[in-house]
Amino acid sequence: MVVSSTIFNASILIVDDVPANVELLEHMLQLAGYTSVSSTTDPLEVCRLHRENQYDLILLDLMMPGMDGFQVMECLTKIEEDEFGGYLSALVVTSQPEHRLRALQLGAKDVISKPFETLEILARIRNLLEIRLLNREAKKQSGVLEELVVDLQKQIITDPLTDLYNRRFLQEYLPQEIAKAKRSSSSFAVLMFDLDFFKRINDVFGHEAGDAFLKGVARLLQGCIRESDIACRYGGEEFVLVLSGASLDGAIKKAERIRKAVMELDLTIRKKPLGRVSTSIGIAVYPEHGTGMEALLRAADEALYEAKENGRNRVVVSESRNEKVK
Repeated sequence: MVVSSTIFNASILIVDDVPANVELLEHMLQLAGYTSVSSTTDPLEVCRLHRENQYDLILLDLMMPGMDGFQVMECLTKIEEDEFGGYLSALVVTSQPEHRLRALQLGAKDVISKPFETLEILARIRNLLEIRLLNREAKKQSGVLEELVVDLQKQIITDPLTDLYNRRFLQEYLPQEIAKAKRSSSSFAVLMFDLDFFKRINDVFGHEAGDAFLKGVARLLQGCIRESDIACRYGGEEFVLVLSGASLDGAIKKAERIRKAVMELDLTIRKKPLGRVSTSIGIAVYPEHGTGMEALLRAADEALYEAKENGRNRVVVSESRNEKVK
């Protein structure tokens, strides 16, 4: 665990071509207690400054003249790999959601959208600094703590019980998938699952059995998707799949295969069979049922509700229609 005094003494560089934005971030960090905050409005200076100072965290705006934030990220990543051991702690600030995925692919450890809430960006800064400082300590101790750093990063986006992605990751991922589908004029599907009468397993066999069943369903879902798809535990006994590039017909076929596979799950705990559980599934497809994250999740959730109301153990497609799609 990194003590607060070490975090507040960590070195931070603010990079933004707009002086007012720099002043705002500097003032915010100083009020929060950070004592080593530097800044520049010249993106061409960033790599030289980092090479000289090896900052613990860089707050980087993307849209700048002369050298944009993506080019700065490429330069910083090369410096880290060649000179400092390969760990670049950068928090990208952007007003354009479609840039989030590219920034992460180039090495940013987190991305926050403008306009941001002060408490949220301070929390993310502290989390990234803690990871950065733990990483540095890990190198001093011959890599013993490095696994803890990786585990901490994984915990942020992973459900601890099932090892699937969690709801937070889904909320970060869906806007990127929407932007990608919009650029390529393609579709993708959101499948929302709920295990029918799951409470019976907890009531009859105990929560240990319920956890075992959820893990079994998670393994089944992981085995049913492609590398381009993601599986998330949405909460309780609810799961969400995002099927990249999927059409409505493809999503229905996938959902039916999964529904039947869940029915065939034959799990035991201490040699006692847990019995069979069915699943209800709601489907929404971009852009037919919505063009935003909330609209798609709501459409899938409403379809799931209809599946449960109409007898459970079935697949239902959303009846919502995006008026912009003709």
